[in-house]
Order: sequence, then structure tokens, then C-alpha cells
Amino acid sequence: MKKRGQITVFVIVGILVILGFLLFFYLRERTTIFTPEVVVPQEIAPIKRYVESCMQDIGEKAVIMLGMQSGYVEIPEEIAMNPQAYINVGGPIKLPYWYLNGIDISPTLANMQSQISDYVSKNLKDCLKNFSDFDEFIIEEKGEIRTKTVIAEEDVIITTDYLLVIKNRKGDKITEWSLYTTSVPVRLKKIYRLAKGIMNAENKDMFLEKTTIDLMALDPEIPFTDLVFSCKRLEWSKLEVEQDVKELLYYNLPKIRIDKTDYIPFLYDPVIYKKFQKIDIEKDPMPKDIPEDIYEYNHFFWAPVSENFDDMKAGIRYIKDWGLQLEARPSDGDVMKSNMVEGMPKYLSMFCINIYHFTYDLIYPVEIAIRDEKSFNNNGYVFRFAFPVLINHNQGDRSDFGITKLTTYQDTGFCNELTKEDYIISAKDSRTKRDLNNVSISFNCIKYQCNLGFTKPEANRYRLKTKLPSACINGIIIAEKKGFLRAEQQVIEKDVLVMMDPLKSFDFSVIKVKVDENNEQADSSDLGNNEKAAIYIKSLNKSHDVFATYPAEEGMEEINLIGNDNDYYLEIFLMKGDKLTGGFKANWELSYNDIVGKDKIKFYVYDLGVAKTDDEKVNMVKFLNNNKNKDELMPKFE
Repeated sequence: MKKRGQITVFVIVGILVILGFLLFFYLRERTTIFTPEVVVPQEIAPIKRYVESCMQDIGEKAVIMLGMQSGYVEIPEEIAMNPQAYINVGGPIKLPYWYLNGIDISPTLANMQSQISDYVSKNLKDCLKNFSDFDEFIIEEKGEIRTKTVIAEEDVIITTDYLLVIKNRKGDKITEWSLYTTSVPVRLKKIYRLAKGIMNAENKDMFLEKTTIDLMALDPEIPFTDLVFSCKRLEWSKLEVEQDVKELLYYNLPKIRIDKTDYIPFLYDPVIYKKFQKIDIEKDPMPKDIPEDIYEYNHFFWAPVSENFDDMKAGIRYIKDWGLQLEARPSDGDVMKSNMVEGMPKYLSMFCINIYHFTYDLIYPVEIAIRDEKSFNNNGYVFRFAFPVLINHNQGDRSDFGITKLTTYQDTGFCNELTKEDYIISAKDSRTKRDLNNVSISFNCIKYQCNLGFTKPEANRYRLKTKLPSACINGIIIAEKKGFLRAEQQVIEKDVLVMMDPLKSFDFSVIKVKVDENNEQADSSDLGNNEKAAIYIKSLNKSHDVFATYPAEEGMEEINLIGNDNDYYLEIFLMKGDKLTGGFKANWELSYNDIVGKDKIKFYVYDLGVAKTDDEKVNMVKFLNNNKNKDELMPKFE
């Protein structure tokens, strides 16, 4: 019994010792993690909050600019000065490439942190305005502003070291303070991982190159390889093929869904699509219940990442104004021809065969936009970046296939070898016929573009007196100015006049109009929850397309129309979730008098409800076509 008692005592002592060690390590860990907050003197707390409020505002601007400019607060000069390194998305806004000439040039997280820090340090004093709101204190600045930024999982943390000596009006020192901290509620680190995952997957798998070739091969207007029984030689215009490719990309790239993100679901369960993928079409009978969107699932469903980003949206787009470089082989200038073989006169004099096989080099830019609805306290945040899609002889080629491979001129000094004579270049407003100042002028020839300068006051008018690259005859002058449509004019004489169409910006909204059983207009109302309208406006006279959604997405809050007489084709689709519920189509003729003095457009769409069956879908399409150009639903300016 005595031995048992001793054993029990030893066991209890052992347990107490172990508990003591655990408590020691727990308290030490608590001490490591939780440190007491620095006490801020009550009288200077408003000053500290003021500094941190400025840091917050500047930090938010920096993060927003990062999202608009491919991760750059300020675009590096070597990118900004190279038109082949970015997309000009409109006016002064540039979207730098993350990949160029076979090299990943995307900014790192460390680069982005440094840019945010530099931007805050550079702009903080201007925001503080010499502390003019704090008359009761004398605030002396000591030392430089040093900022450190950490892009964390849930926010962007900004800390600034900025020594301030604070005195009362008598000059007596109250205290000094140097450390300020704020955060921007943007999940930038997670967004960046998704963006890098998409970029890395594209460089590895060339998904967009393969998708582009598939689209071109399926389009009957774009010649690839074929044998045609005809005694008439087949011909195509390379320029028309280029326009067809632009249309294909513009309408089809936005249909691509990115797996592991919050994408619009397909019509059926993924198991059904995978079942059809196992069918051998050469051996198995063709099934009857093929999903109508199986092509989209097989060709427009991209799985670039393994991590789950199902609380973020990601989309791809190409705009026709961004340009496209296309080379077709064989071709003679703009003409692509088939090879025609005629039958032997004695037996097959009426028998002819056209054989053709074309290969294409193709380069065009795409924008990837990632939207996180949870950032900025559920107000949402958009991060955009860009890269070129590169096709070499009908194959994706991202290793070393750069834009320069499509260049006719090999002389790297193309822009520096100039004519002896001067050229006078001017730009006018096409409506007012007035000269325009500060218009950016560049010279384009084949694949080269040279920046020439800006129009400026000279000889009682606005113009640019300059020499042009001598290696190119009859090149194209390109004029660009914020608030105007990009314009081009071929160089024929030494005086070059470029007419520029002004653009006018409008806020916009969409009203839905219900119809009764007799398809007559009933009541109208604003869009409801989970409803969205997609607006497409195409100029019939100029190269100007507009795409917008309502409610408007960030960066698309306004619609720009040509500020002059112009005709448009208007198409609006009303969606509830991912279901089509209505729309409106019209040929829209506008005069300058319709828009002068107006700053808002109200669009109207038919609300026909969700089409549940195929017959209902067909009837909806018929209704929209039959009710095209209805006066009651034509847009109204306010």
C-alpha cells in the first residue's frame, strides 16, 4: 500500500511538472503574439488619425491604379515609350503586357509593394497641407518620409515612419510621433496569385492560341486548307480576313469560362459533358441528347489554376480597336489565291480543281480582368493585365516569336532615318472645323510606329512641323487626343490634315418594359436584383464600337458616342442570372442636335421573362426581331 501511495505521488508530481511546462510555453507564445499597444497621447490622437487618413486615401488610389495598369502605379518608361509593350485602352490609360518577346515581364509582389510605398511617400505631404487644420499646434517635420507596404492575404498594410515634433502655440514641446499605420481592404495577394496562374498556364499550354486557330478553322469565310471543284480561281482579301478574325475574337473570347472561379455555369452538370467526351464518333452511334452548349464546354472552358478562387470572377476580352497583326502565306499584297488545276482538254475540259493551303502568323492583345466582390468592404475591386496571343505558321509560339517577326523592315533605326523635307501636320475637330492643340501625332508604316510629337501653336494655328521616316512612302499619320476618336490619314502631300471626330460622354441607365398577353407594352421599372443588361453599340459610319453593362462595372460608368451626326446599330440583352429574359434591337440614327446639351441616356428593353422551353426561346428571339426599332423603346437623352 505504501508503494502504491508513492507511485501515485510521483504521477501527480509528473503531471504538474508537464502542465507547468505547457503553461510556460503557452504564456511565452502569447507574449510573442500579443504585444501591448503603444499609448497615443490624447491631445495628438487627431493628428495621428489625420496622417493615417491621408495614407488611406493615397494607398487606395495606388491600389486602384495598380488594378487599372497591370500592377503598376507608375508605368516604367521603357514600357510607356514602347507602343508594342502595352494596350492603349483609351486616352492616356495604358495596359502593359505581362509577357513580351518570349519573356515574362510581369511585376512581382515586391515590385508592387515598393510602388505603393513610393506613391504614398511622394504624395503624403501634399495631402497633409502643412497641417493647416490644426491651428492649436505647431507641428515640425523632422526627417524623410519612409513607407513600407505589405500585400497580405486580406488587405494591403501600409506603415509610414514620419517624425513629427508637436508643440503648443507657446512653443512648448508636447510630444513627438513617427509611426503611422493603415490598411486598404483589398485581397490583392490572392488576386495576384490568380493572375499569375493564368499567365503561367497560357505560356505553358497556349490555350488562347489553340482556341484562336479553332475559331478561324471553323469560320467558312477564313480559308485554311481545302479542295474545291470550280473553274474559277478563288481569291480572298487579306484585309477582309483580318476583319473576320477581329469579329471572331471580339464576340467569342468573352465566352471563355475560367475554372475554379465564379463563372456563369453551363446548362448541365459537368458529368454529362464528360460522358460525351468519351464517345468515339467513328465507332459509337451519335447520341440524340447532346447538350446545346457542348462546344463551349469543350473549347471555351479553361482550367489554368488548381487553387480555388470561386469567390472571384475572371474574364477575357479583345477590342477591335486594339489592332491585330496578320500575315498569310501565300499572298500577293492584299490578295490570297488558290492554285487552280484544269482537266485534260480531250476528256475533262470542264473539270477544274482549286487547291489551297494557307498558313497564318497572328499577333493580337487580350485583356484579363479579375473582379473580387469582397474587396473594398464588398464594394468590389478589378485588377486588369494584358499579354499578346502569338501564332506562328498556324501554331502557338510563345518561346521567341515576337512582334518583330512580322516586321518587313529590319533596320532598327527606322524611326531615326528621316526625310530632308519638312511635313506640316494638323488636326481639326470634324464638327467645328477648328484646329486642335496638343494632339499626339505618330507615323505608322507596315509594323513600325514612330512617335512624332504633338500639335502646338505655330504660325497662328495649331500644327506640327516635322520630318518623317524616309524608309516608307505614303505611310499613315495617326492622331490621338483625349475626348476624340483615334483618326488616321495617309501621307500624300507635305501638308497633312487629319479630321478628328469628337466624343461625348454620357451616364446611362436601363429601364425594363413588360408586355401583356397581347404583346402590348404594359408597365416599366428599374432592373431588379440579379438582373443585368448587356449593351452593344456599333457605329455604322466610323470605326467605333461600344460595349457596356448595366449596372455599370468599374471603369465603364460612361458611354462615349461620336459628338456629331452618326448612325448606330443598337443591341441590348436583358439577363436574369445567366438566363436571357429579353432585350431590344434598333437602327439608331442620331444627329448632333439630339445630343447637344445632354449628359444622360436612358435605354429601354423588353422584359419577357425566363424562356423555359426551346419553343419559348425561339418565340423570344422572333419577338425581339419583329419589334425592332419600336419608337417607344428607342433610347432617350436627358
